[in-house]
Amino acid sequence: MIPPAVVRALTNPALIADTLTPTKWSSAEDKAKFGSALLKFIAADFPKTAFKKPLYNRLSNTFGHIAHYDLNGFYTEFFEDTAGKIEFLQQTLQWPCWGDPAYTYCDVERLIQARLRKSGILAIKQAELAAESRRHELTALERLKDKYEPTPALSLAPPAPPMPPAQLLRQTDLFDVCTR
Repeated sequence: MIPPAVVRALTNPALIADTLTPTKWSSAEDKAKFGSALLKFIAADFPKTAFKKPLYNRLSNTFGHIAHYDLNGFYTEFFEDTAGKIEFLQQTLQWPCWGDPAYTYCDVERLIQARLRKSGILAIKQAELAAESRRHELTALERLKDKYEPTPALSLAPPAPPMPPAQLLRQTDLFDVCTR
């Protein structure tokens, strides 16, 4: 779960179209709408229900992300587990935001990167992955301990008394039995 302070850092204030440059193909409002939708999606911890085709179409063409064939492939690659979310955030933060804002979404990309850095979401996800890994390893340790270090089973019958030394068989007794 993402802390409320991080959610606010990601989503407030909303991106404003007046601060963005329209392109030949997209208005400044389109850019602001995409940026706000992506930040809300991240702040909600990447829910499948919020990953719709318009968000996917634009996201697959920004931050150097590739389409992964379709919406489901993209979602599976990046958002189904914590490691994928970390990979997505790292790729997003490392992208150099090439281009001119009159032709690309680089202005929105820079704003999103600034929000991601300010919020500390990457560090939160990395800590979450470390905690998941620890839980998984401790579970595996317990399973292996149960397998290789079993505790003695409690028996309802009392243990048999030890045999007196005189009744113990000696190796020579075994041979005597065979020769008789």
